[in-house]
Order: sequence, then C-alpha cells, then structure tokens
Amino acid sequence: MKTNNKNIKSSLLMMATLLIVLIAPSCKKALDNELDNATYDDKFWKTEADAQGAISGAYGLLRTSLYTDNTFFIWGDLPYGEFKTDDTNMQGPYVNGGLNAVYYREGGAHTWTNWYKVINVCNLVIDKVPAIPTASFSGGIKAKNYLIGEAYFLRGLCYFYLARVWGEVPLQNDPIYTAEQIKLLAQSPEETITNQVISDAAKASALMTFEGTAQYQRTRANKGAALGLLAHVTAWRHDYTKTLVYTDSIINKVDTYGLETADNIRMPFKNTNSKENIFVIPSSNANKEAYFSDGIGFQTLMEPYITDRYSKPLYYVNSDFLFNIYPNAADVRLDKFYGYSSSADIDLLIKYSDVGYKTVSEPYIESNLIIYRLADIYLLKAEALNALARDPEAQTAINVVKVRANTGGTSAVGNLLKIEIMNERVRELAGEGQNFFDGVRMNRSPVWMTDARKALKGWRWPIANSILQNNNLINQTEFWKGKY
Repeated sequence: MKTNNKNIKSSLLMMATLLIVLIAPSCKKALDNELDNATYDDKFWKTEADAQGAISGAYGLLRTSLYTDNTFFIWGDLPYGEFKTDDTNMQGPYVNGGLNAVYYREGGAHTWTNWYKVINVCNLVIDKVPAIPTASFSGGIKAKNYLIGEAYFLRGLCYFYLARVWGEVPLQNDPIYTAEQIKLLAQSPEETITNQVISDAAKASALMTFEGTAQYQRTRANKGAALGLLAHVTAWRHDYTKTLVYTDSIINKVDTYGLETADNIRMPFKNTNSKENIFVIPSSNANKEAYFSDGIGFQTLMEPYITDRYSKPLYYVNSDFLFNIYPNAADVRLDKFYGYSSSADIDLLIKYSDVGYKTVSEPYIESNLIIYRLADIYLLKAEALNALARDPEAQTAINVVKVRANTGGTSAVGNLLKIEIMNERVRELAGEGQNFFDGVRMNRSPVWMTDARKALKGWRWPIANSILQNNNLINQTEFWKGKY
C-alpha cells in the first residue's frame, strides 16, 4: 500500500490540483445549479498516481465543505446554546431567537454545493479505479481496494451530513464527466439517503483496513472511520442494536485505538496520530494545511492565546451554560478545553489553540478538526445501551470517559442516565460539530425546539434560494417554507 516515494507525491499534488481546477468552473446547472463539467480524457485514470490524485482531491474538497463559513460549527454547535456572539445580525437567528431566521453571511450553511462536488469526485473514483490495472498499485489489490473504500466512505460521510442538515436531498451516484450528463434531480426521502450512507459505509469497511491508521496517521479514512460512520448513522435512525455492534468493533480494537490520559486530553487536536483519533481533518503548516484567517480557531480565540488580538472573537463561551453543564469543578476539561481572556472578561473555547506564527503579525492555526474520536464512540455506546434498557453496561461505557476526565462515575439509570449521557457528550465534544445533531437524535434539543416545530422537522436547515430558483424539482424544507 505504500505510495510515498517522491515521484508519487509530486503526481498526487498535480492530480489533486487538476481535479480541483476541473471541478471549479460551472458549465451547466444541476442540483443546486453548480455541479460542474469535469472532463477527463483517456490519458487519465491509468495509474495508481491518477487514483491517488483523485482521492486526494476529494479530501481537499471535503475540507472546503467543512470549513467554508465554518459550516461544521454553524450546524453542529451554534444552535445548541453553549456559544454567544456580539454580532447583532447573528444574535437573533442563532443565539437569542431560536434559529427562526438565518444569518445571511453564512452561505455555506445553506447550500449543498461543496458537498456534491465531493460526491462527484467519489463517483468518478468508484467508476474508474476498478479498471486501472492492479499491477499499477504498489500494494496490489489490497491498496486498490483500500482507495475505492475511501471513496465509498467519503461519499457516505457527505450524504450523512446532507441527511442530518436537510433530510431530503438529491441522490446523485452517477459520475458526471461532461456537462451533457448533468440532470436535474428531485429530492429523495431521508430514509433513502441514510440507506445509501449505510451501504457506502459497509462497502468502505469491507474494502479498508485498520492499517491505514499507521500509514496515513488518521488523516485519511480507515476501517475504523467507516465503522464510526455506521455507528452514527444507525444511532441517527435509532437502530441501536446495530450501533452497539459498530461501537464495539472500534472499542475492542485496543491495539489501534485508546483514550489519551487526562493530562493529554487535548492531544487529539494537536497530534493527528493520537490513538484516540479515528479520522481527522489535519491543519499542518508544514503540509500547507494551516489556516491564517477566518477558521474556527480565529473565530473562537483572542489574547492570551493569539497575541495582539484584543477584540472579542466572533464566538465565545456562554458562561452560564458552562457553569450549568459542569457541576464538578474538578473536571479536567474545564482547564483543557476552555480558557479565559482577562482583557474581555470572557470564557473561550481553546480546542483550536495550536497557534504558530509565520511572522510576528501573521499567526496560523494547526489544530485538527476531528470527525471521529474514541471518546465519542464510548458515549455513543452508552447511548445505545441506555436505549436498549441495559443501564449497568451503559454506566460502564460512560464512566470510561467520565473517569478519564477526573469526575468519577455515574450511577444514574433510565431517563436520568440518558440526560447524563447527553450532558457528557456536550462536555466532551463541544465545538466539534456534534452537539446539535446529538440533541436532535436524543430528543434533547434546545428549549426553542417546540413540539410544533418538531412536527415540521424544524431541526432541518433551509435550502438556499439559488437552488430552489434553478431547480423546480427541489422543495424547501417544511419548517422554512415562507420564512426564507
């Protein structure tokens, strides 16, 4: 499977750049009017370098999807109540007003354009790589299958985001090579989309191995990532018996995965190869991945974590929320995940505080964006066991995380245990793009999510007007009809 010689690296960079360039220009409207003409001639899709370049392009586009307007944070954290902002445009929609409007500047949260770009590259890989001669792959059929598995995983992961955010979305699994192949598609039901997630993740799990954690340092997908996706999508569907199978498949792989100690609880954000990490989006400056502005670190930090920045960041911690969610002052996460700025008298999220400096006035941030890590999987296991009325086992699972955080275990049962599991997910995973989805899944949504709104599936986000205007087969999500 090794492909890390100098010539191959150069080819990967070239091919990834080629893919992004080819995908970027718009040639014909489809889905949201921005699926693009990706023309490949017969000289491409011939070697392992071509395949590696393609999948590298898909990872790059996934990074863009997550970081555009910090979409992962806007969707997964901001509506839940832990964060505040002084931006008056955002206070009403996201913080005080219960998501009854949307912030017009955060366009990445309202459109699925970037996600379908990832999906199309994955479709191309799934379509073309099987025909590349196996002899071209230095690792033989195993390496070839692994790469195809990565495409299935990435496509499934994208569809899972789409399903949780919009519910009903187009199912586009035909590879698009030319503008003439583009078709306007209607939405498919959420169950159809999550069925696709399960199918893709299962194929990915069968094709990939755990060995990828060593080779790619968890910055590319591996069998554990596919199992993590299966665990999450089955929990989303409340098929908790299957969730338990998938969480145990990861937890029991003790030679590959393990929790960091309390002292090193922030290590997953600093070190891509932390044993706690399952799959992360890296931000290494040496690999030209660090961000210099606008990223989530710059929007949640100020001095003393970034020098010479004395203005409040766009998002800072709601201190009342923090006080209520952390009843135990000995919890190590209070010091490891949160900081304080005396100049602004505010609490800060410091998960994304691995700051370096190109020059004195040019800081950059190298913290990983974590998609899946082991603490998440333990808590998902606890949730599944509690839902299956197996509370003693659920206590054991949640207490692994609680004891690591120096809070001691819980003996709660029933609904009280369910509440404690949700609270523990907030304590452990805040700022990682999970908590609002957790609240929807566990029926622990913020107070503004009324029963009337739930009846309209009001946790879903609006679809951008540009999509609706250019594809008359697409319907606005139910709650947002007439509001957006």
